Amino acid sequence: MNRITGMLLSLLLLAAMAGGSDLQDRCAGLTRGQLQSVIEFLSADALEGRAPGTRGGELAENYMYSLFKQLGLDTRFQPFALHGFRLDSLAMTAGGRSLAFPGEVVGSYVRAEKEFSLEGDAVFAGFGIRTPLWQWDDYKDADLRGKVLLVRVNDPGMFDARVFEGSALTYFGRWTYKIEEAARTGAAAILLIHTTPSAGYDWQVVRNSWSGEELFLPASLDNGLKFRGWISEASLRSLLAERKIDLERLYRRSLRRSFRPVDLGFKVRFSGRNAFRDLETRNVVAEIPGRSGKSIVLSAHIDHLGRDESLSGDQVFNGAIDNGSAVAALAMVAKVFAASAGELRHGLTFLACQGEEAGLLGSRHFVANSDRARILANINFESTPVWEASLDAFAEGGHYSTLGEMVRQVAAAQGLGYSRFTLADQGLFFRSDQFPFAQAGIPAIWLSAGEKSASGRNHIAAFFKGGAYHTVKDEFDPNWELAALRQTIQLAVGLIERLQAAAEAPRWQGRLPFPLATESGD
Repeated sequence: MNRITGMLLSLLLLAAMAGGSDLQDRCAGLTRGQLQSVIEFLSADALEGRAPGTRGGELAENYMYSLFKQLGLDTRFQPFALHGFRLDSLAMTAGGRSLAFPGEVVGSYVRAEKEFSLEGDAVFAGFGIRTPLWQWDDYKDADLRGKVLLVRVNDPGMFDARVFEGSALTYFGRWTYKIEEAARTGAAAILLIHTTPSAGYDWQVVRNSWSGEELFLPASLDNGLKFRGWISEASLRSLLAERKIDLERLYRRSLRRSFRPVDLGFKVRFSGRNAFRDLETRNVVAEIPGRSGKSIVLSAHIDHLGRDESLSGDQVFNGAIDNGSAVAALAMVAKVFAASAGELRHGLTFLACQGEEAGLLGSRHFVANSDRARILANINFESTPVWEASLDAFAEGGHYSTLGEMVRQVAAAQGLGYSRFTLADQGLFFRSDQFPFAQAGIPAIWLSAGEKSASGRNHIAAFFKGGAYHTVKDEFDPNWELAALRQTIQLAVGLIERLQAAAEAPRWQGRLPFPLATESGD
């Protein structure tokens, strides 16, 4: 496209946005019942929390397939294999002291063994980070093969604003990265040290997330790391104090670049009973073709935490907001564009992905099996707000690419401000399905109506911080206003319009604070 043509298209787009486009009229025409219906069905008790590889998970897949087909989209399943593991019992001793499961320790033993026993020397490995981006290496040349690593969550920037990105959690602070790096060292086990400030959520969230079946892509288990889990800081502190080891002193040492792994002088032993299975689950992919051969991928995960039969009373993690409301946004954007087949410059791909709660597994599989050069950008929906109208919008991860400025302009055209998500410092960009796209070099964002409202209530922060997030309380409420959900749909449609007309593809800007997949060993 030449520059003059690009400028004309941009002017036409701005005129359409100022006067209200046909696509925005379609957004306004979406009924309350249509907005409600996707959330209400996906969060019904009959779907039993939509865990992958379960009856409820399969129902969610079939529902999305049928919904996309009904809209007339070219729709397919994308199956992929997983290994599943669930602890039936766990006994853990450290230095002769027993720790209770799941009150003090949780985790997964990731080998196909009904009964297991694993023992190794305990080693404190600081933050468990090794990256040239910040000239940091907690492992140095230590031989950690067969060891049990105790690793801090988060990164040193949480405690020293001069390193990493200060208080903003980086990719290297995420527990998923710590496990990947521990596997690369040859360790036999890793225990992540939980504190609410460093993890961004309390022990209840950890317990709920890790007490059921844990799922893994087969390639991620091709290493010697047999056990991966969490230990509560209070329990670890007490355990170390009995051996006259000062945890705070270890913490202080871990803040230095000169830190080396510390042998704690005792062994950790895990034993128990393990259930395991091989399973197949499915992403659902729908396409609206475009002329350019490139596509914009819109995504939202359809899985949640399933059900926990050990709970009294309500046992189903319905996941109405996480992530039923986001899937509703995805489905309604598909509905808005369904009549545009043959009219689009860039195609649209709608990805309803599985396995997000287990580590972004479905989006990782999709990206790994796609022609990345043909994906223009990713717009992800996650825990989309369902409450009153917002006064602003956010694009988590937008500052890493030119997508952020695009969203700011779209929001302004719709009468909204553009703000930074107040929970961004908790590393949320790395915790949802936009990240596998970003790590593959594809500009990507989590798009949402924002946190500011006329009432002054920050509904989104309340949901994540001590609210219904990852609890059985995340249930559908027919009284939700859904105004912010509609706004999110309108923002996505506006951004797609802008991307369709833009003379240049979105691009990264500045230094990326995470490695691309080829750099991280994936």
